[in-house]
Parts: sequence; structure tokens; C-alpha cells
Amino acid sequence: MSEELVVHFERLLTRVDGLLSAVVTDRDGVVLLLANAPNITPPFTESSLGCTFALASDQASKLGLKKNKSIVSIYGSYQLVQFNHSSLITTFVANSSANTGLLLELGTELESVTQVIATALHERHSGAFGTDSMSNFSFTVGIPIYCVGFTHDDNLILAGGGGAGRSGVQNKIIIYKIDQASKTLKVHVEKQLNREEDAPMSLSEPALAFGINSANNKIEAGENENCRVFQYSDERIEAVHNKGTLASKNPEDYQKVTRFNADGTKLATGGTDGNLALLKYPTLSPVMPVTQFKGHAILDLDFSADGKHIAAVSALNLWIIAADTGRVIETITNPVLNKKKRFEFKTCRFGRGAFTNVLYTVVNSDKNQRPFVCMWETSKWTRIRTLAVGPKPISACTISPDGKLIAFVSADMGVRICSSKSLQVLMTVPKVHALPVMSLAFNSDSSLLVTGSVDATCRVITIPKTFPRNNNFVMLVLALLFIFLAALIQMYQNYQV
Repeated sequence: MSEELVVHFERLLTRVDGLLSAVVTDRDGVVLLLANAPNITPPFTESSLGCTFALASDQASKLGLKKNKSIVSIYGSYQLVQFNHSSLITTFVANSSANTGLLLELGTELESVTQVIATALHERHSGAFGTDSMSNFSFTVGIPIYCVGFTHDDNLILAGGGGAGRSGVQNKIIIYKIDQASKTLKVHVEKQLNREEDAPMSLSEPALAFGINSANNKIEAGENENCRVFQYSDERIEAVHNKGTLASKNPEDYQKVTRFNADGTKLATGGTDGNLALLKYPTLSPVMPVTQFKGHAILDLDFSADGKHIAAVSALNLWIIAADTGRVIETITNPVLNKKKRFEFKTCRFGRGAFTNVLYTVVNSDKNQRPFVCMWETSKWTRIRTLAVGPKPISACTISPDGKLIAFVSADMGVRICSSKSLQVLMTVPKVHALPVMSLAFNSDSSLLVTGSVDATCRVITIPKTFPRNNNFVMLVLALLFIFLAALIQMYQNYQV
């Protein structure tokens, strides 16, 4: 049915002189409808149309002339006529010689139709089609949370604290049992850590590997044992291995990323001093010499599913590294997505399950620019898809164990759960915390997502087995889009009389 809609829309394009393309997106850049005239390759990225216009329209609305409704952009060979229809953006791309007045009239009179579509989309995410807030709950743990994870038997791991010094807030690792019926967490076992050392800042499972800085005097003496491995039982959590992987003697530098490979035989660490170390587990002996990216803080890293590659990002670079030798085999600089403003890398994750041939990276800009998620094909390391996800910079992401879902948390403290295949937003949970979210993780069957924040709370979110991409909703939206098409054809015919 959706294919038939596009075909009809493409036929309409051939009947409107100079009209080359019509696109309907939401304000995050998700394309709902796209049709191009025959033999036309649009000179734009579809997902960027809605995002760029939304930003420009918001700024134009601050001129004191009330809300901006449309913007006409004239170029050498093209014109873009764009409309702010509630949460939807309608864009007509035409030759510069096309009748601009006709296109403005067409878009203006379509507002009532797009408003119905926008209402349906809103209900999907926040109402009848949205998440059931009654199945989610917050829990106060009493310490700032920097690390979230799950044990092999799906107990929840939370770690954090007040750091080194006299803050009065203890550094801890706590393993909880989740009681969904009573919406509470029950302490299974916990360990209090040294007050003179830093709080745990990163975590990887299945073994408990953390990034924990030693006391300041040891760091300054070059004796920082920042990589810590613990084991646990029903009675206790105890340290079993320590290893130094950072070169810096500055207490401000720390092990930001800790990551096991798929079979748990290798452990990689990334530091804000630019050091990337690859260790054998459980001995923590080096697999290769430490790779140094001087002047670059390692923000994230991940292993490919087969363990042959490591992807690592700093703000400016994405590196692909051979996991056996440490040789950098590909370097990708921060992308320019809107042809002017550079973005910065934030996170990277290899796909899982059916998506092991995909690498996902998050790129952020300033607070007024929407973030993008880029998908890279891993045989040639070429970018195959770029899509805006959410209105604010993304601070963390995680992929479900089966690889089907990818979850993002943003600077507005909202969580978005997307399809790993299409990056379509399937579920949103706004304002999960009062202060920044530092970490999030799925449990083993992807039925729960837990977030942890420096506000000393965690949020437990129930993930539905199926998302409201049901036939009723799809048929509703397609029917509304058919109404959109019929209205557009009728208006065009009226103008030709």
C-alpha cells in the first residue's frame, strides 16, 4: 500500500510544472513520505530537510512576529518551499522557475490534513500507542550512578559514588535483584570501595571489570591501577585483578571506557589521556602494546562481533583498529553533515545478531543542533545511512543483546529506543532523570532497560515484546497520507481551472 502511495505521488509530480520532489518528515528527520519526479536525484539528504528547517523556523519565530509557518529558499537552480505543520515538515523541491505562489498555496491548504497525521503520530509515542508509564519505576540508591550493567543471571549492577576526597558519599558497587511486582530493587550483595580512590566510572560484563582510579598520590607517582576486575558470589564482591593502562599522572584523567569482546577472552580499555589498551582475560596481560592517540580523549570503543576489529572514537576521529596487532586500518574524521558545521563523535557500537556488518556512531553538535546517528558498512567502512534522533545531543547509547534495538539518552534526559535496522524511533520515555544520565543497559532478553544518573536514582523501563508498528497504526497513517495525496491532487486541479 505504501508503495502504491509513492507511485501516485510521483505521478502527481509529473503534472505540476517544475515540481521535482515532495517530502514529509517529522521534526527529527524521520521520512514519512518521499516521492521524486522520474529521473530526478534530489540534491539533498532527505533526513536533513526536516531538521534544518525546524531549527530555522524556531529561530524565525523569535523575531516577535509570532510562529513561523513556512520558509522559501531560492538557489541557483532550485527552490525549497517548506511548511511547519505542527510536528510534521512538508517540503516541496522545485526548479527555480516553478510557480512559487502555487506551491505556497498547495502547502498552506494541506495543513489540516497533516495536522491529523501529526496527531496520530503523537498518540503513537505518548498515548494509546506509547509507553505505559505504570510499568516503569525509579529507585533511589543514595549515590551518584556512573555505571549500569547486568550480571549473567540478570541481576542489576549499579556503581558510582562521591569519588576521591571528603565528599561524604561512599564509593560502591551494588548488585540488586529487580522486583517488578513491587517496583523496587533489593540489595543482593554490595561492596564499599576505598574513599581515597575514585568512584567506578565505567563497567563491562560478564565479569565485573571497572575503571577506578587509584588515590591521587599514587596517580601522581605513576602507580595508577585503574583497571579493576572483581568477582562476586551471594555473600560478597571481591577484587581479583588490578592493572594500570593509563600513562597520565593527572588525577583528572580516567578510564572512560571498559569493554569485553563477545566471548569474554579480551578486555579493552580507553582513557581520557588517549591510551587504548587490549588485555587478555583473566590474566590482564597485554595482547599488544598500548595504542596512544595523543591529544585525543577516548570517548567510546567496541569490539566487532568476530573480535577482529575495535572501533574507537574521540570527538574528532573514528578509528578502526586490528585487534591482533593494534594497527590502525582506517581513520575517519568527524563528519560534516550539513556542508558547513562539523559534528563531533560521541559513541560507537557494532551491531549484533543480524546487524554485525553495521557500525553505529553518534555525532553531536552544539545544543541548538539535532544529533545524528550514522550507520557504517564494515567491509569498506562507508557511511550507508544518517538520521537525526531526538532534539538534543546524545550522551550515551547501548544495543540490545539480540541486536534488534538501540537505545539513546539525550541531554534533555529523554530516552529513545530505535530499530537497529531503520533507526526508526519505536518508543520514547521523556525526562527519566533530573540530572544527566551517565549509563544505560538492556538485560539479557531485552525486556528491561535501566538508566543510571548522577541524581542518585536509576530508572527501570519495561520494553514491550512488540512495538506499535501494528497493522492498525500503519493502515491509519497510510490512509491519512492517501487523504494528503487526494487533497493535493484536488487543489492542483482547482488551480488549473
